[in-house]
Amino acid sequence: MKNSFLSPIVKVIILITLVSLALIITACGKSAPKTDKYSFYETVIDTTKPIAWGEDRDIYVLCDEANWTDIQDSLKSSLEREVAVVVKERYFNLIRKDLKDIDQLTKYKNLLFMGDLESKTPVSEHIKATMPPRLVDRVKNTGADIFVAKNRWVTDQIVIYMVGSNRENLLNLNIVQKDRLFTEFLNRLGERLAYQAYLTKVIPEDFYKPYPYTLKLPTNYRLYVNDEKNHFLSFLCRIGSESRDFPDKYISVYYEDIKTDSLALDWALNKRKGFAAKYYDKDEFDPKLLHSKKIAFAGYTAWQIIGPWKNMKHDIGGGFQTFAIFDAKQKRAYLIDNVVYYPAGDKLPVLLELEKLSATFRIK
Repeated sequence: MKNSFLSPIVKVIILITLVSLALIITACGKSAPKTDKYSFYETVIDTTKPIAWGEDRDIYVLCDEANWTDIQDSLKSSLEREVAVVVKERYFNLIRKDLKDIDQLTKYKNLLFMGDLESKTPVSEHIKATMPPRLVDRVKNTGADIFVAKNRWVTDQIVIYMVGSNRENLLNLNIVQKDRLFTEFLNRLGERLAYQAYLTKVIPEDFYKPYPYTLKLPTNYRLYVNDEKNHFLSFLCRIGSESRDFPDKYISVYYEDIKTDSLALDWALNKRKGFAAKYYDKDEFDPKLLHSKKIAFAGYTAWQIIGPWKNMKHDIGGGFQTFAIFDAKQKRAYLIDNVVYYPAGDKLPVLLELEKLSATFRIK
């Protein structure tokens, strides 16, 4: 029979093993260390559902013939609106489909159902049969309404129902709520683009210590210009070497103390003209080709300026947008500037992505 007592060497081995296991268990019990990812858009995608089909800007419309005849012009003017970046680019493309294709259509990213409760035609009947009874009752009480569902059948999806209690109310809803409808699809498109951009980590907040603001920019944005003395900071995202097949994306911030109670558009244009010539190697723009409006941006009312740029020195061009903010407490103006160089593709989706990233701008 073998000796039942353990040798000293075996005891030491067992002791080391137990200590190691204890350390592993303790480590597992602690909360995971914080990452430097920006998680705001992580809930946009439901990864438990199948992958969505279709292009980001294609909207599949299901609407009965009688309603479509009276709705299509107004609907197209809203959702297929264009903006001149370098050339005119369309935000969305409408594709009308037949209800018989519904099993396939539920796999696509953007769906729009339009119908009314009095109609006995296929799409309206489908809406009444599939909408929860409480929502049907709501339409009966209000006369018309819009309902939005995200990730309903597949991941990365938006499904919008425009429903009237009768045909007249549906037509009126389409006119009154056309801007809201456009905004819903536009926001979803921007969320998709931002989700993809933030799959990587972001530049640590400590980087912005010398500046009176912070941004949440992915780490694939590299420092392009850091002129702390003149209050100008710029980042560039470039995939590999410079290529016409992938966009060059710039995000820049300029700020200046000004003695005023509001921010004039002309001031913003002149400042943008100045730093573009200085820091972007003599980029320029034609003010007559720009579009400007006031929008909500980063918690402020901001001027948004969008249009084409050109560089005669290098014989190139592209699109840009600038957001001009005035902080009344500090008496300080900020310009958040986005530039895209992308000869091979549309600039508008890139500018939408840059807008989402730039909207993380926060004044300290």
